[in-house]
Amino acid sequence: MQSALRAIAVFVLALLGAQVLAADSKATEQKYTAILIWGTDDEKPTDKELKDLDATLMEKFRKLPVKWKNFYEVTRQNLVVKTGEPQHIKLSDKCELKIHQTEKEGMAVELIGEKKSVYKGTRSMPGKDMLIIAGDDKNATAWFVVLKPE
Repeated sequence: MQSALRAIAVFVLALLGAQVLAADSKATEQKYTAILIWGTDDEKPTDKELKDLDATLMEKFRKLPVKWKNFYEVTRQNLVVKTGEPQHIKLSDKCELKIHQTEKEGMAVELIGEKKSVYKGTRSMPGKDMLIIAGDDKNATAWFVVLKPE
């Protein structure tokens, strides 16, 4: 009887261990959407391929303490960030994003604008929070890069 109980206990522990390992391997991979946004007080120019922000993102931007009233999506890219594997994506001719998730330091993010590093920082990225990086642009406009978990 004890032998059968031991076998069952070993089986249950092995099953639980397999579930923990499976959950652990998924935890090292996170999907994100990187979005380049332009902020302005002007109306949307007809000569550029800009999109209106989706309702959720527009609501978030309306709550930000910024002076611009109009926000347009320039481009977006989906990416998968894996622990220990740096990612480098190009959002436009002038904007690039480097991301490196580490086990100890969190997520290192570098934003490159016109071939120069304009932001470098390490963030803890909880599953639902988005990271918004912003900067001034010419003609009293601004750019924003949103890193949104999926």
